[in-house]
Parts: sequence; structure tokens; C-alpha cells
Amino acid sequence: MNRITTIFFDWGGVIADDPGDEFLSLLLRNLGASEDQIQEIYETYMKRFMKGQLCEAEYWEALRVNYGLTIHDSISDEFKKWRGLVKNDDILALVDLVKSKGLQTALLSNVIEPTYNVLHGAGYYDCFDKVIASCKVGFAKPQPEIYQLALERMHTTAVQSVFIDDKQKNLDPADELGFKTILAQNPAQIIHDLTQYLPN
Repeated sequence: MNRITTIFFDWGGVIADDPGDEFLSLLLRNLGASEDQIQEIYETYMKRFMKGQLCEAEYWEALRVNYGLTIHDSISDEFKKWRGLVKNDDILALVDLVKSKGLQTALLSNVIEPTYNVLHGAGYYDCFDKVIASCKVGFAKPQPEIYQLALERMHTTAVQSVFIDDKQKNLDPADELGFKTILAQNPAQIIHDLTQYLPN
């Protein structure tokens, strides 16, 4: 039996209750994008933005030019309104418990630059030993490369790791690599399911 050394957490939908998908769609809707345009933006510019292939200014400029959206200069402030910035105290207490048991903690998160900046500025990333953020590393879940990179950053292996995410499609590649995985549904279930992997 491989001893668990590292717990990887997702942010939206795990540490915070709101996954953020609806917030991003609503923001685009409020800027005047149609549902078809929102879908197209997700498949093209948002994917590149999520991987840090576009900086924030380039992303908004692309939406201005290609979709005719009116985007005000203070658009980044909108991200401070995301409910996903409100962390779940029970899950952050779980992160502390994991650390107290001598295990490593890391955040493995698909995140765009403005959200990253707000979370970083609020000090939430300080709760973890390391943060593997898609916009900083050039890969996004469910790309296998981001899981390999996360393991390298934490100097661990998949069979010694647990990954918690609220989307099954993000857990599937981790499963294939040998991670223990937990599909997050609510804080009580996350705490219950993770506890079985912690040393006494």
C-alpha cells in the first residue's frame, strides 16, 4: 500500500462552493454576448485565456474586435463579485488538518488571470504549499500534462496522491494516472471521503 503524501484540491466547487462557470457566462451575457457567441468564446478565446496563452488585455481586446462587445476599463473589478471568492471555512479547516498530519497540500486549478489575481491578492493561495494554476503553467484540466506537472512540482507520484474536483471529466485523467480521486458534491461529503486517506 502506497502511503498518501499529497492532497490536491480544486478551488471552485471544492474550496469555494461556486464552480464559477455560471458567473463567467453571466458576465459575457451582461456584456451583450449571445448564447451562441458565449459557446464560441468558451471554445476559443476562453480556452486560450485559461492556459495563459492570452493575457487579460488580449482576451478583452479579442472580444471587442471579434464580437463587438463593449468592455469597460474596469472590467477586472467584476471578478471581485464572484461568489467563488467566498471560501468554505470547513474545507479550509480540512486543508489545515491535512497539513497537521504531515501531508502536502496543493491547489490544482483551472483559472483565468483576473480570478487568479483576486484570489492571490486575498491571500487564499497562501493556505497551500503550492498552487498549480492553468493560466500560469500553460495547460488546463483535463489535459494530462497539468497532472504530470503538478506531481513534479510536489515531488510526489500519482499513487501517493489524492485529487478532489467537482467535475468528473477532470478526475478521469487523474484516475488513469493512478491518483485516488474524490468527486466533490458538498463539504460534508468531501470531508468524509478524504478522511479515509489521512493517517490517524
